[in-house]
Amino acid sequence: MAVTTEDIKTAFGEYLPSLLRGLDDTSDVHAAMAGCLDALRLGSFSWARLNQFMHRCSQAGMSEGCFRYYFLESPSRHPYPVGRVMPGAGYRPPQGLSEIATLEQAHWGLRRFIYDAMLYWGNFRQAYRDLRLLSYEGIVELFADKRINEHRISTRGRVVEPAPIPQDHRYLISEMACKTYEPTASVREASHVRLALEAFRALRSEGPPVSPALLRERTKLLAERSNQLQLFELMFEDAPAILDTEDAVVALYSGQWAAFQEARARALQNTRTYLSICNDLDVYVATSMRTRQDFRDMAATCQQIFSSPLLARHNVRYFDPTLSAAEYHEDKGIIECLMVKTAKVVLYFAQHKESLGKVSEYAMGLSLGKPVIILCPDDGRGREIFAFYRDSHPLSRLVEFRTGIVNGAMITYRVDDVIALLDRIFTNVMEYDLARKEGTEAYYLLRERITGTTVRVVTDNKLLTEAFWNNWHDIY
Repeated sequence: MAVTTEDIKTAFGEYLPSLLRGLDDTSDVHAAMAGCLDALRLGSFSWARLNQFMHRCSQAGMSEGCFRYYFLESPSRHPYPVGRVMPGAGYRPPQGLSEIATLEQAHWGLRRFIYDAMLYWGNFRQAYRDLRLLSYEGIVELFADKRINEHRISTRGRVVEPAPIPQDHRYLISEMACKTYEPTASVREASHVRLALEAFRALRSEGPPVSPALLRERTKLLAERSNQLQLFELMFEDAPAILDTEDAVVALYSGQWAAFQEARARALQNTRTYLSICNDLDVYVATSMRTRQDFRDMAATCQQIFSSPLLARHNVRYFDPTLSAAEYHEDKGIIECLMVKTAKVVLYFAQHKESLGKVSEYAMGLSLGKPVIILCPDDGRGREIFAFYRDSHPLSRLVEFRTGIVNGAMITYRVDDVIALLDRIFTNVMEYDLARKEGTEAYYLLRERITGTTVRVVTDNKLLTEAFWNNWHDIY
């Protein structure tokens, strides 16, 4: 039975759209593709036949090792499980094959190459140039070097851990808290305490008893007028009873003052601890915290993620900003840039309000080629942020400066997804799905399988592709 153009497009349209564009029944490409399908129907598509097919399509052939790696073997040292590249239950070829025996086997090899090209080269042409003449052993070693050394992670031993700080005291190591408490010799001199005292005096002059609710309301009003509302929300202490003296107001903050001294000392020591392990840091946590509740929520979520039994075997070393402080704000920026640079993964906490610092860390992570996970709030607004970041925001994918590869963040609102993703990253079992952008023939998207997030892109815009790859490496 003669092979038709429709047969060819059905068999290979998903993987070879550029070759099939404008396919003519009388062309060499059509004849080569028809011969390929005939051989697959007979269960015998050899390395020699594949190279003959490539040459008739005006493409360079490949080494026996390249053919073997992609179409005959299931290498165990690849950076992701090659048996899981196909949709559904996956696929592995039968052992002992010397040729491609089925169309599914051909699809499996083509799909693996597309995944690798998108993950590690950013374009198909250069990936094929670099791979096509390598030996089987050479390709095995090339990709083995791209794996995280999971054995070393699990056996590297324990280190000195950061000193614990009670979750309800972590707001005291914020930069704002440090600025208000550190320069003062006594609790009475702190700016937020002065606000509360000013409010107390005003209320006393008006006559009524100063209840906790009245003090809060008046202090908040003064904070708004003096552009100190954020300080008020972070530092205000509720009174347990009616307040009748200024000393009673100051006493509200004596416990906070003492807790600040202890938390600050521990946070500074923790920073020294983090610097001592930055050469082998696993996760950098990027977040911004404005209110005391932000600190509580952040600490609780970190605890939930990193104490998970699924991650226990990795003994994950992570930088928790709610446990760290610096003597000077300039040092804080340098420290956090170092932690992003040395960490294997960046975990970004999307919140209802974002900050320049946190967004900068996210951008650094993607531009360094790191896996970046964005965790959105699990509420109505958080779901909207999730959908916007995952499906619409153009900068949820950036370009790795060194390689030019598009690097997209993995976006979710589920803590369990974060745990599963970290486990997959540290065990080299990430899974992906291949898609084409709707309405295009050759615009490829590679999506992380748990979140459905696009992590790699190969555009079919010819001008953009040529301009990008002809200039990127010359500039960077």
